[in-house]
Amino acid sequence: MSMDRRHFLGTTAGAAALAASVDLSPRCRNDFPRALNETYFNSGAQHPLGNHTVRGMRNYMEFLHKGPGEGRADFWEHGFREVKPMFARLINASPSEIALCPSTTVGENLILNGMDLRGGNVVTNDLHYTASLANYLERQKQHGLEVRIVRHKDWRIDLADMERAVDRRTKLISVSLVSSVNGHLEDVRALSGLAHAHGAYLFADIIQGCGAVPIDVRAMGIDFASCAMYKWLQGEHGFGFLYIREDLAGSVVKPTAYTGHPDFNYAPWTSAPKPGEPAFINHSGSGVAAFECGTPSVITYAAQYESFRYIESLGVGRIQAHAQMVNARLRKDLGTLGYRCITPEGAGTPILTFLCKNTEQTRAKIAAAARSGKARISITGPNSALTVGRFGNHLRFSTSVFNNLEDVAKVVDVLS
Repeated sequence: MSMDRRHFLGTTAGAAALAASVDLSPRCRNDFPRALNETYFNSGAQHPLGNHTVRGMRNYMEFLHKGPGEGRADFWEHGFREVKPMFARLINASPSEIALCPSTTVGENLILNGMDLRGGNVVTNDLHYTASLANYLERQKQHGLEVRIVRHKDWRIDLADMERAVDRRTKLISVSLVSSVNGHLEDVRALSGLAHAHGAYLFADIIQGCGAVPIDVRAMGIDFASCAMYKWLQGEHGFGFLYIREDLAGSVVKPTAYTGHPDFNYAPWTSAPKPGEPAFINHSGSGVAAFECGTPSVITYAAQYESFRYIESLGVGRIQAHAQMVNARLRKDLGTLGYRCITPEGAGTPILTFLCKNTEQTRAKIAAAARSGKARISITGPNSALTVGRFGNHLRFSTSVFNNLEDVAKVVDVLS
């Protein structure tokens, strides 16, 4: 069977074949001023805002500030309607399967709240996002939901262990497509088959993959997914996207928050009331749109519109290959310094995690480099340039389009 270019790029072999020839940093580095200001390897926490993304927000504010004229346009009218189709193209879904939602975790909650989980169990694993695990554990405590958390083996999830956890009472398998812990890539196609064979469904948290690795929800068999915009979509906090397979919206998953608008079928609201109709004729959302409630953060989508255009211009396959080129050098050079990598070989994701033998010593070396002017790598606060000490001894790199081999050399010099 032939394999088209998109699917080829989604394979480890495809990424490896491109990696030797793809270096996006000459094209992209100047688009991200923070990458020029410091050595930044934390896009898996917060992607730096690109010039194009900031421009989208400024254009939005300029219109609200000054109104039409001098090239200013209302984003509500010219761009807002495009963001769902743009996200849908990125994951190979239909725009009618996409809802706007406040965050990845809110999206996962919308799925859980809308499903009938009574008498069933949910299967997940310990490489899923920690806030998601907290969600399931609280539901277990508050509502008696049976939660089965499969434990990793040497930082990988064994499919056989997931298979043993699933039975005829399983309602949902919930995983992170790409683990924020170490970049582990789930075999979601196999998990989807496992779920469907038992009458269950598959939810995927795709925030650590979307925009960085090729995603095809149809080919992967994903039933539900959610994703915020401030990581590999290169956007900002505030909102995101929810995917629900079209035939499951309103049937398997029902909306739990409601909005819409009523027609007042009586005077003085109307001069011609409709006979036989109720006084209030309500119009609520249908399909996936029924899961949207309230006004979204439009400025966030104005930023994302420009980021989508940027990602499309680069191509996700090339973005993935670029990260693999940089990460291959990180894996090799930090390994020689005694840092053990716990990201599976061939994962093909932008995250690379190492174990620190001495986390405080690693922090001290980075701080000393900053004081001496050797390197600027901020490691404090939620928007730090590198994640050091997560789970006590993890050193996590997350590589984007602006990173280059000089960044790797600087990190290796600092940690030597």
